[in-house]
Amino acid sequence: MCGQESAPPTYLKLTYIEWVDKVEIMREEVTTFPPRYHALMFLRQIFFLGLAILVLSFPAGSLSAEDDQKRIPRGGCPDLIDLIKELTPVVVNISIERHLLQNTSSPPPALFRSSRGGGEELSRGKEKFQTDSLGSGFICDTAGNIVTNAHVVEGAGKILVTFSTGKVVPAKIISVHPKVDLALIRVTPPYPLQKAKIGNSSEVEVGEWVLAVGNPFGLGRTVTIGIVSGKGRFIGLGPDDDFIQTDASINPGNSGGPLFNMAGEVIGVNTAMIAVGKGIGFSIPANHVSELLKAPVVSDQAFRGWLGIFVEDLTDEKASTLGLNVQSGTLVDEVLSSSPAQEAGLRKGDLILDAAGTPISNGRHLSKVIAGSKPGDLMKMTVLRENSKRSVDVVIGRTPE
Repeated sequence: MCGQESAPPTYLKLTYIEWVDKVEIMREEVTTFPPRYHALMFLRQIFFLGLAILVLSFPAGSLSAEDDQKRIPRGGCPDLIDLIKELTPVVVNISIERHLLQNTSSPPPALFRSSRGGGEELSRGKEKFQTDSLGSGFICDTAGNIVTNAHVVEGAGKILVTFSTGKVVPAKIISVHPKVDLALIRVTPPYPLQKAKIGNSSEVEVGEWVLAVGNPFGLGRTVTIGIVSGKGRFIGLGPDDDFIQTDASINPGNSGGPLFNMAGEVIGVNTAMIAVGKGIGFSIPANHVSELLKAPVVSDQAFRGWLGIFVEDLTDEKASTLGLNVQSGTLVDEVLSSSPAQEAGLRKGDLILDAAGTPISNGRHLSKVIAGSKPGDLMKMTVLRENSKRSVDVVIGRTPE
């Protein structure tokens, strides 16, 4: 009323508890709210109701298209059953007959020597041969060319290739990669052949799913699956080691077989494994296959250069012990008899500083320089002997057979 001060409205809902005669009583004081408050509350309820409907309309675990794409392995994730059916016809088994007195120019790692037929000797006049089921390979074109490891076929008296149909045909060596453990063999196609697709191994990523297909222990076209565990691995098999590491199971007999990605492309050639470890295998990157296809037909030029020495890297401690004032080079630890190094006059204890005009940093570097040369090349070397530099001319040899 006029002249009276009205109490300001209280827009609260007060809930409180009080004790009356030791009894807990809940009382509420409800006041009147303005219309705009009720409108806001109504809109609030509508908002949360709509949000609940929106959430429930999506299936549990649904992801955005972008998240889905991130979870799909590179190259897609095809049905492995269909993929394996597509790939196995391009994989072959390789067996050879090798003269018992003949060594290979690049001997296979012990793990890849098959025990199947490993003691079987066939008498042929005065000669003896050993039959081995050694490895695997894959068809790289419809003309009958097949890629495998060089150590599988080098030194073979006879090579036999078994196709997925069971057809067995003879093969011959066409070329050997000059730097890595790869060889190209050829058969006369018994029927139209399916060829493997060669991928770009430089695009391989760690974590990518892969399939290894081969002939472990004579079990033809065995398939194992894993991922790329590492790249650029150096394991001491050669100066140009640049292996793809995988945990896909690789066993004796897989040597020379393909490592496929999920797009069905060959990204590596299975070559080695670590005996004391589990799930540690190595494949030569597939980009070397294109180099192999360009290599000359088997001749001296198709084999690696050879010096015939064992070396030891020069450490600060070793240099101090020997009284050397240099920080690079590699020490000759042993010179093999009848080797190019012995004929050139290299000695145990020589420090090789330079080869073919290239300063040598360590033993691996020297191996690359030697492997890059051809049998018959004349290589000038600078060595430090008894604190005196001297020049040595070496005629590079061919890796002995």
